[in-house]
Amino acid sequence: MPSRSVPPAPGLGPLEMTVLAEDGVVLKGVLEYPDGEPGARYPLAVLAHQYPSTADSFAPLIEDLLDLGVATLAFDLRGHGSSTAAPSGALVIDAPVGFGPEAFGKAFMSSIAKVGFGRIGDDVLRVASWGAVQNFIDGGRLLLVGASVGGSAALVAAPQVPGLRGVVTFGAAGAPAFEGGSARIKAKVADLAAPVLLATSEGDAFEGAANARGWSEGARGARALVVPGAEHAMAIYYDVRDEVIAFLRDALGAPAPGR
Repeated sequence: MPSRSVPPAPGLGPLEMTVLAEDGVVLKGVLEYPDGEPGARYPLAVLAHQYPSTADSFAPLIEDLLDLGVATLAFDLRGHGSSTAAPSGALVIDAPVGFGPEAFGKAFMSSIAKVGFGRIGDDVLRVASWGAVQNFIDGGRLLLVGASVGGSAALVAAPQVPGLRGVVTFGAAGAPAFEGGSARIKAKVADLAAPVLLATSEGDAFEGAANARGWSEGARGARALVVPGAEHAMAIYYDVRDEVIAFLRDALGAPAPGR
């Protein structure tokens, strides 16, 4: 009787995330797994995007993380994308009306109170907690990644993540949205045992370079990565990509290619 060959084990499909924020806002995101051996447990990167974007802005980084063998959990910040359901009805950010920095700044400042940007740090913590207990996720190998206000939120949340292996930010900004502002974020960075990479452009209009240098100063595990130009947040990704990937490899203890 001819033997039957066993088909290869199927890969893990993406999982849709639904997490309830402290104030009842429904946060939505997607957990994606890398290709790997059946039954393997993967490190997890939680990604918090910039205003007024969505989780899709992390697409190039997500591809690199999956290639690195890291699962990704990118979610839409409150008031953005799919995360707009709240107890009082739809909760949507104010988007700029106009094309200059004044319109952008006005809309961002009005959104701080309207959407509750000061709660995004707690949102990151809740999303990370959800991701850490999913099947095939190694809750002891977690990464936080944030862009602009999402970067500041990741730094606010970081001390409360016990399995944290590293934090990466792109143009971390919007510190006034959080209680204690810039001084509080600097103190949290200084207290972290996990390494931190604060990437930004030199001419970032939202104080990215000043934040990166100021928050990393005196912090044993933090480093500012400042590149030429004036692009903000994920717009600098291709300029810092190699250093970010190297940082993530080191943070996870992964071997470099060819080793």
